[in-house]
Amino acid sequence: MQPYIFILILAVFALQSKAQVDYLTPKTAPKKTQEAYKKAYAYVQQNELDLAIQSFQKLIKKTPEFINAYIQLGYLYERLQQNDKALFSFKQSLEIAPDYHPKVHMAIARIAMKNKDYSLVEKHLTTFLAFKNQHPNLIKIAKKRLADALFRPQALQNPVPFSPQNLGSNINTAQREYFPSISLDNQLVYTVQFGQGNQAQEDLYISSYDKGTWQKGRGIDQVNTSENEGAQTISADGNFLVFTVCNRPEDYGSCDLYYAQKIEGQWTKPRNIGPPINSSQWESQPSIASNGKALYFVRGAARGQGHKDIYVSKRQKDGTWGEPSNLEAINTLDNESSPCLHPDGKTLYFSSNGWPGMGGYDLYVSRKEGGIWTKPQNLGYPINTKEQEEAIAVNRIGSIAYLASDRSGGFGSLDIYGFELPDFARPIPVSYVKGITRHAIDKNPLAASVEIIDLKTQKVHASLTTDKDGTFMIAMPLGAYALNVSKQGFLFYSANYNLTDANSLDKAYQLEALLQPILLKESDSISNIREPIVLENVFFKTGSFVLESDSRVELDKLYTLLKKYPSIHILISGHTDNVGQDNDNRSLSDNRARAVVDYLILKGIASDRLSFKGFGASQPRFSNKTEAGRAGNRRTTFQMLK
Repeated sequence: MQPYIFILILAVFALQSKAQVDYLTPKTAPKKTQEAYKKAYAYVQQNELDLAIQSFQKLIKKTPEFINAYIQLGYLYERLQQNDKALFSFKQSLEIAPDYHPKVHMAIARIAMKNKDYSLVEKHLTTFLAFKNQHPNLIKIAKKRLADALFRPQALQNPVPFSPQNLGSNINTAQREYFPSISLDNQLVYTVQFGQGNQAQEDLYISSYDKGTWQKGRGIDQVNTSENEGAQTISADGNFLVFTVCNRPEDYGSCDLYYAQKIEGQWTKPRNIGPPINSSQWESQPSIASNGKALYFVRGAARGQGHKDIYVSKRQKDGTWGEPSNLEAINTLDNESSPCLHPDGKTLYFSSNGWPGMGGYDLYVSRKEGGIWTKPQNLGYPINTKEQEEAIAVNRIGSIAYLASDRSGGFGSLDIYGFELPDFARPIPVSYVKGITRHAIDKNPLAASVEIIDLKTQKVHASLTTDKDGTFMIAMPLGAYALNVSKQGFLFYSANYNLTDANSLDKAYQLEALLQPILLKESDSISNIREPIVLENVFFKTGSFVLESDSRVELDKLYTLLKKYPSIHILISGHTDNVGQDNDNRSLSDNRARAVVDYLILKGIASDRLSFKGFGASQPRFSNKTEAGRAGNRRTTFQMLK
């Protein structure tokens, strides 16, 4: 390399190096400049903003390379919401020294976000995040703001359908109505606030949807007091209420969760749900699973200040609540609130200011897949806006959602609205069985155990014990289910629900479960000839007498009954429809009945307690003229002989 070329390269590097440091700071500026800066900054501290701006402008005019004057002017103009001037000042500081004060990039991005200039936000936050050794809190803020900047233009360009309809004067009033929750049969429970400020008081109200109209909302008198009750959840069957109570002497923290049960149509006196759900912290905004086995809620610092997360507590076998666990897949370093678990048990709606959103709190949905909650998805614009969107409830079909809004045209500052959920945000539609358990002879209601088993997994989907009135209600998403009703001293009752497509979920299923007593009274002598009990969940392939694996659930129930009552003798009967030859049908039904007996014998039931017989198509229950009728005639039954 020629010597003069080497000298030229060194000169260029020297010029570049000088250009990079050719600015003044409070540490490197002349003493007079430092004194002028201190005087200008004193005006800032005294809130004399106009004098501060004039002083910094004089500094810049006299010493244009003094970079901190530009930065302070930027912050002052931003404080006065003069965003154009603020951006100009911040950008001038970057022209002088782009790496001197990384927070300038944060400031420009902050203003650009207000101006909805998302490309400028992305540019400067990406630059900021490239700097090393920045404070973790600033990094967290920058990453969140960058995610918002990437999300918002897409959301604005692709709005979701949203046409909220006010629920009307039977629900909404001049008071504040909010925090809706809904049962399987469309009982809407919501919080009403009376008064304003420190004098405000909250009560719980309930309304039913009947013949296309919401009925007049009424206070839940057995639960409401002169103090506050709000932020509630109602169980799928409408008989269990969990809600938030604050600052009572018996509470464990600043706000606790309380519960009340509806027994024979009346709500019990509310009780504190206790530890480990309630703690010295702030617990609020519950949502109970439709099967009653899990309770989701929000926990935060005392008095609702500071960080808030969603927790879940599982109900234990003894009926108590287990230690709550943090929903780590859902929660962020910011705040999550208002969980709403749909009756499908797999779709969770909630509010957050920690995930990418439109501003403030947005509404999100997450789904449980393989026992893990998926990454939350924003419900989109204009469901979410720059304002606060919190607390959503979704009906069992998943078509209609409810939220509170103070939009114009309502009855008060906050009203409850209904709207159609976008398809991507809909849960799995759910049906339900609403039934009553009765004594088979006198038809009086019985308290009994009800269990619904998922035939695919052979796991218990839901279980409960009915009250003395015998009524129950259980949610069922798409799937195949065995329902079993049992009571000490009675034969069991079974039903089958094969919900294979969404159309099968449009209706609710009514059930009257008649339980036959094992021992008859003398007054029951006319009933010595017992009705056969259909084993609704015993299955065979078409034309076969080989038991399908799904049959084990029902047959094991029958085995348990026979094991518990060793004096019982039963007859297993097989029946077919009228398709085919009589001899073939009788032989098939006989072999199917024998297959059930063989299963029970292999389980350990003595063969002399078991009889079987095939009746072919000779004892139809329904007309064989329809497929549904023929399906009902293909059955296996058991009948108690002695």
